[in-house]
Amino acid sequence: MLNFSRTTLAIALILFFWQGPAGGQTSNPDGDLKISEPEDIWVQTFEGSHYNEIWSYHFYLNDGMKVHITFSVANFGSFKSPVSGVRVSVYNLDDELHQVSREYPIDVLVQDKDNFIFRPKPDREVYFKGKLPEEHEVRVKTSKDGNNYDISLSLENIAEGYKWEQGQFMVGNEKIGIITHIPYAEVKGHVSVNNNTEKVTGTAYMDHTFQNQTTTRLLHSGYRFVYHEDAENWDLLYFLYPSSRDSRAIGYRLVNRDNNIRLYGAKDIKEMTRSRAFGNTIAQDIELELENCNTIGLSRSKDEERFSVLGELGWIQRRAARAFLGGEVLDFRGEAVLTEPGSTPKTGHYNFFQVD
Repeated sequence: MLNFSRTTLAIALILFFWQGPAGGQTSNPDGDLKISEPEDIWVQTFEGSHYNEIWSYHFYLNDGMKVHITFSVANFGSFKSPVSGVRVSVYNLDDELHQVSREYPIDVLVQDKDNFIFRPKPDREVYFKGKLPEEHEVRVKTSKDGNNYDISLSLENIAEGYKWEQGQFMVGNEKIGIITHIPYAEVKGHVSVNNNTEKVTGTAYMDHTFQNQTTTRLLHSGYRFVYHEDAENWDLLYFLYPSSRDSRAIGYRLVNRDNNIRLYGAKDIKEMTRSRAFGNTIAQDIELELENCNTIGLSRSKDEERFSVLGELGWIQRRAARAFLGGEVLDFRGEAVLTEPGSTPKTGHYNFFQVD
């Protein structure tokens, strides 16, 4: 086995978005929008040789600060042993971008289902806990490479989570699960990097994506957009694009307008222009057709962060990892604008990721 312990979480993200030949039907679920159950937050996989599961938290805080925390579990087959992990990004705490990732053997993962605690390692202050939508807390206290992180964020006024039918989407002959556990919540707490500490307030979003076996080889890119106005007005977009150029997109738009929840399935990218961000060419303007035949637009307006999931590796290890994985995931975040005919444009937050 190869040992890339410092970047296992990063490689887990690569496995999720690794290109590969697609086959079979690509489709959204049949059925209705349902309220997610508290038990849906637990690991849904642990099967097969290449399972991968990601809980993606996005915190939009005062003074333009943003915190992104991703928990994961992953099995790498012959590449390395299964692990759980966490990746953290802190933007604009002190006009700097701070990133850290940690990993732990999968056999020490704690899922305390009685107390709703997910903790990658028992003796680490790295966890999320709380039965949704009643309560929830995210905690990361860790040190790495001489940098100290202390993040404690408590959520309240948490909106009910949603899933489309059972949350199962098809790409080729494989299933991908998507659940929006936290479409909107209010958050407060503190964020500290190297003893630079700020008390924070803001809003939070979290989705949960999971798959087994070769699903990880079927995707080319993914697109998130989050708009939070208040508890009764928000707009979320999350769709994935398979590697096969003749395949449709999967995913959905979830909209709350004056406390009226609507679901719109993603269907196809009708047009896409590209532009440079941090030296890479990524989607600039997207026209997305929805299953109700309406078309919406999504345009990047401000680029804030780029993350290369193999950035910590030396060039020899990076080359070996790219050869094994079939590519590298580049993760981009910033601000974007969502437009649709007859409505006022909405400025929110984007997270695009693609295989390079």
